[in-house]
Amino acid sequence: MDHATESEASVSSEPPARPPHRLRQFVTVSWVVTIVGFTLARFFVARETLEGYGLNIWVFGFIDLVTALPYAIGVARVVTAMIDRNPAGASRWAAVAGASFLAPYLYVAWAGKDAGFPTTVYVVLIVLVLAFGGNAVWSIRRKVRAGHEAMSLGTAP
Repeated sequence: MDHATESEASVSSEPPARPPHRLRQFVTVSWVVTIVGFTLARFFVARETLEGYGLNIWVFGFIDLVTALPYAIGVARVVTAMIDRNPAGASRWAAVAGASFLAPYLYVAWAGKDAGFPTTVYVVLIVLVLAFGGNAVWSIRRKVRAGHEAMSLGTAP
């Protein structure tokens, strides 16, 4: 085997630096569909529990649905940027995801001051933000770790 053939063989046997674009697109679309489904379910729960307190459920639903897409895409891009070891990209998408995540909850808190929400609503709101936010961070870390492991094994995450 000559030197050029050895070099070509080592290059072709290395795992790709990034997973295929189609896989990333499929994962992103799946995540977006999941988040939009969750958002719709959350709308019906909020309608049943908060509409009686004077919350404009349609404004909440609009904010929640409009921010679901940038949240879902932002989280997916945070994961892929972190797998690619691109902290600047991850930071930008984390800001998009964070603002999109908080927007519906901030509306509820703001609207509650005029609607006279009881303290229990605010406590539940804080618990939900902490629980869902913590779950999102844990999920991102788990996906990034799995992505790094897959990359080191030469398979696409």
